Amino acid sequence: MAAKGRHAQKSHKGLAVTIVIILIIAILAVGGYVFRQEVVDVYNDLTGETTVTTVPLTTTTVPPTEPTTVTIDPTTKKIQTLLTDKMTTEEKVCQLFIVTPEELTKVDVATVAGDTTKKMLKNYPVGGMVYFEQNKEDDDAFEEMVTKTKSFAKTPLFIVEDGDKILKNNKFSESKNLIAAYAENGSKAVKEFSNGAQVLIMPKDLAKTVTYFTTAVNSGQVDKTALDNAVTAILKAKLDNGILKLPKN
Repeated sequence: MAAKGRHAQKSHKGLAVTIVIILIIAILAVGGYVFRQEVVDVYNDLTGETTVTTVPLTTTTVPPTEPTTVTIDPTTKKIQTLLTDKMTTEEKVCQLFIVTPEELTKVDVATVAGDTTKKMLKNYPVGGMVYFEQNKEDDDAFEEMVTKTKSFAKTPLFIVEDGDKILKNNKFSESKNLIAAYAENGSKAVKEFSNGAQVLIMPKDLAKTVTYFTTAVNSGQVDKTALDNAVTAILKAKLDNGILKLPKN
């Protein structure tokens, strides 16, 4: 009888285990999770087995990296607005050049500034003018010529009154922050600019040189951003020297 009782106990226990396993399979089949651990505990009690409860890993959400913000000072922002809204590519190119009045007007020796100077500065708004002793036959006349030339310029000019000093020192002394180089023609201008020059002095044929350089910009040979940066540096130098004034708003 005792053997029969033990056999009955094992049968009931086996039946209970089978039912629990069926329940586990059913719960997992429908995606149940809430009571899964409780069912496992009952199964352990009935079978005398021990299971290790796996704790789901906690995923830490890493916040997205904030984009780097480059702060532009108000002066630079105004200059960049001037470049974008007020200057064509050719006008930006013109700002790189410092020319003699003779090259601008195509006269042998320039001692006055009139309609031709005004027209050429409109067509080629260069960055500055350089004068030599031949332009200074009379002090008053020279001062009047420079004053008129300034008034004709769309963008304020560098005025270099002692061109001989530039030739002697091979240096553009109007701003220590600008790198200058002589550029007698277009290919030389592009080469010097690519080597880091921002101011290009005394081209022999301004119109052809500007056209060549502008074409190089439009074709991608000269980087447009590099041009903008150079002109920004030139305008900042003019601002620092009191030559240029920016609108308040």
